[in-house]
Amino acid sequence: MGAHPTPIDLHCFLVPKAGSLPEECEDATYVASSPDEQSVFAAVSDGASESLLSGAWARKLVRGAVASMAAADDRRYDEENSRSESFVEDLLARTVDQWDGYIAEYRTERAARGRPITWYEQPGLDKGAFATLVAVHVRAAPAVPEDPTAPRPWTWHAFALGDSCLFHLREGRLIASFPIADGDGFGITPQLLGSRNRDAALITDRASSATGELRADDELLLTTDALAAWLLAHPELASGGPGRQLGKLADLGEETFAEWVQSERDKSRMRNDDVALIRMRVKTEG
Repeated sequence: MGAHPTPIDLHCFLVPKAGSLPEECEDATYVASSPDEQSVFAAVSDGASESLLSGAWARKLVRGAVASMAAADDRRYDEENSRSESFVEDLLARTVDQWDGYIAEYRTERAARGRPITWYEQPGLDKGAFATLVAVHVRAAPAVPEDPTAPRPWTWHAFALGDSCLFHLREGRLIASFPIADGDGFGITPQLLGSRNRDAALITDRASSATGELRADDELLLTTDALAAWLLAHPELASGGPGRQLGKLADLGEETFAEWVQSERDKSRMRNDDVALIRMRVKTEG
């Protein structure tokens, strides 16, 4: 353990579509900390249901994005380079370049169960899987040599492709919404990262990046589109209502959060889609 434990509370939730089993959820989350506990890396991905094996692809993307952020040196996280082609190339090496190996294992596993790949599944495998992605690196500023025990500000640097979103909340109020700023930004054809797409320059051009500074008690929410659209559909978000509600739900645990999601679906206030949420809260100093 480091001398200054990472002062961030973390909660991760996955809720499948109504009527689906947990293992059928096509959203994915992943979180990791640096060895010195001064950085936290998190990612959320939404697998596109119309593509084959999108859930597996989403799970690979979140792990790949976290690993790529952790491996990147500080140069890549200036204002422009947090979505630099070098980051994307590293992400593709960890995901797209490994996809054929995963498919080979998948074929073997299917054959072993007496369910080999069928002729009508083959076009889907050839086309590849697709998913959105939002990933964030949260890190502490370097210690001040004159007072190494002094509280340090935290910053976040995010990368996104598609309509999975990051929300920065302060006292429940919306400080930043990335990459979509309002409910009109959700369409039926979001940008997607495909398991057969090796064009790093094209992906870099289509992606977005953002950065911000965190204070004590600030929160970051990483969400897939159904929950993100719910948040942005509430104009009172700016005054803290829905943000505080989600924070309280996260504190109450996975079962309560899942029940609330289903309640919002039943009231037609949230689409019946897989839901992923990572909530990160900076603890109060002292």
